[in-house]
Amino acid sequence: MDRVLVTGGAGFIGSHLVDSLVDSGGDVLVVDDFSRGRREHLDRAGSSGRLSVVEGDIRSAEDLRPVRDFAPDAVFHMAAVHFIPYCNAHPQEALDVNVLGLDALIRAVRHAPLKTFVFASSGTVYGFGSDPWPETARARPDEVYGISKWMGEQVMARFYEDRPEVRTVLARIFNVYGPRETNPHVLVDIITRLKAETAIELGNLWPRRDLIFVTDVAAGTVAAAAGGPGLAAFNVGTGRGTAVQDVLRSIEAIMDRPLDVRQVPSRMRDDDGHLVGDPGKLMETGWKPGYDLDAGLRRLLTWEGLL
Repeated sequence: MDRVLVTGGAGFIGSHLVDSLVDSGGDVLVVDDFSRGRREHLDRAGSSGRLSVVEGDIRSAEDLRPVRDFAPDAVFHMAAVHFIPYCNAHPQEALDVNVLGLDALIRAVRHAPLKTFVFASSGTVYGFGSDPWPETARARPDEVYGISKWMGEQVMARFYEDRPEVRTVLARIFNVYGPRETNPHVLVDIITRLKAETAIELGNLWPRRDLIFVTDVAAGTVAAAAGGPGLAAFNVGTGRGTAVQDVLRSIEAIMDRPLDVRQVPSRMRDDDGHLVGDPGKLMETGWKPGYDLDAGLRRLLTWEGLL
């Protein structure tokens, strides 16, 4: 990959992916509207001289005009509205950005000399289940975010019909944590309250999620992109389910002190469940997670200045 476009490249996962691509010697163009991404996330990659940045909306053909001039040979489409409570509260915006934004991007790269197109999908396309989901499982998303990603996968399948020479990847990413998070997910809330030295107020503690460190996601996404033409889905996760209560116990052990945790009934969901992916297919590429939970939490807490 010599000329790589990364949408949402100033965001949480996107900025770590940009670092990896620049480190590998690629010339990278980032398109980001900076509604959630942050310019400082690109400082490290920007110092290489191999990074260009366009502030723009992926839904705008005019904003995407520099993409045509850049003529990428690889695309990593990471831009999305993906904080689930926000998507539930703003379903039209979520569908507009996550589905129509993808369609606008495909139109912008229609004549590009593409070899690879990676779409950042989500493990939420599977819905909740007791066991790790394989890629062959039937999609059954039950919230707007998961529905938007499932619809995006259908758009990508149509793209592949038009461009069968392109390696077309559906990267079904599970629950990501680590430095540079841009949405108030559970771990962000926990850390914010730790810094403020206030009680940690949470909802359900029992559901298991597939927690994966952000640099492992970036590496896994790059690994999935390698190879010849074809349409393929890959779970980007660890295969291990971790409950919030497990995270709390690990933080207590790492920080060597008890946490003041309070369950708040208004934050508890009746329709919650487990969501874990089987990453066996991705691991066949030679990729494997570099961080277990304790190592990932220790690095995050250190980055946040709590250790």
